[in-house]
Amino acid sequence: MIVTGELSGEIHGAHLVKALKESSSIRFSGMGSTRLFDAGVDVVYDYRDISLTGLSEVFFKARRLWRAYDTLKRHLLRASPDLLILVDFPGFNLRIARIAKRLGIPTVYFIPPQVWAWRKGRIEQIKALVDLVLCILPFEEALYRDRGIPVKYTGHPFMETVKPLYTKEAFFSLLAIKDKAPVITMMPGSRQNEVERHLPVLTQVVGRLQKHLGRFTVLLPMADTLDEGLFASFIGQTERIIPVKGLPYDSLAHSDAALIASGSATLEAAILGVPSLVLYKVSRLSFLIARMVVKVDHISLPNIIAGHEVFPEFVQSLDPERIAKTVVSMVNSDKSAVRRELELIRKKLGTSDRGAYRIASEHIRQFLEQRYGPLPQTA
Repeated sequence: MIVTGELSGEIHGAHLVKALKESSSIRFSGMGSTRLFDAGVDVVYDYRDISLTGLSEVFFKARRLWRAYDTLKRHLLRASPDLLILVDFPGFNLRIARIAKRLGIPTVYFIPPQVWAWRKGRIEQIKALVDLVLCILPFEEALYRDRGIPVKYTGHPFMETVKPLYTKEAFFSLLAIKDKAPVITMMPGSRQNEVERHLPVLTQVVGRLQKHLGRFTVLLPMADTLDEGLFASFIGQTERIIPVKGLPYDSLAHSDAALIASGSATLEAAILGVPSLVLYKVSRLSFLIARMVVKVDHISLPNIIAGHEVFPEFVQSLDPERIAKTVVSMVNSDKSAVRRELELIRKKLGTSDRGAYRIASEHIRQFLEQRYGPLPQTA
């Protein structure tokens, strides 16, 4: 059984399922959406109606969260899977791990909670509830090992998956971009509440850029978990903005700069080598709580991995004029220094040629064989 709770986690989960199925005959069930379904998972609950951000936002979806929890609890009791694989989504997944522990079902956590940033007490929960941690950030392995938790470092999956499909020329031709003016990608987030908070600010930034840059094009990759009408309601008929269905890596890779809501997309931008500005806004209550509990100096993973600010960050106070001026500076300045910084980040994330999903699947197979004996092979 595999449990994911939002888009990026589901993408990782689908790749992991495919890697496990390459050499072993394994049946999967769990919580996901279309990507896990396409990977051959029997989806018992679709996470899309519980996907959220921020701490106070949990209250507004409490009934749906409880319904998802109850559904998975009943499924664990009924199906009694041989292994539970959790992917990210810690607030929910650690509760599922507790049920599995009571039932004697072993648990592997792929992409564990960011205990180095906040809620460090969770590491004791993980020690009590999880049989194996598979971490994807270079500094996490020692953290878990020092607490006596079985852990393996897989490297970061993005190093094998974050690649554009098209050359710059082919991609621009596909979008009918003909002039040589700067191209800027903006990514407001993959959840509805992120888009609702960030896209109004980003459209104002586009308006400010008109007086600073003159000619330019803005690409807006739309998360396929969201209705296109949500984006249309904010951007209207803005000629500067080209909505792009899918192809987020092409949009980033072939841009001069990007404006990105804090999340996994910031690391994608770093891997693709595009100078980026990071922004984020949550409810006032969530922000006040976060200030008390979060123990890192930066919110974006590239800056955390680098240990200093490579991508400028705008948190909570999102002034369109200041953001626009920062973007202009990024577009017009020499980008060689920031690209050297991004190359150092990529080196810290790199692992063997086997790739993170294959390495993770090998550790899971070894875990299963130690517990149950040889696995049935695929035909």
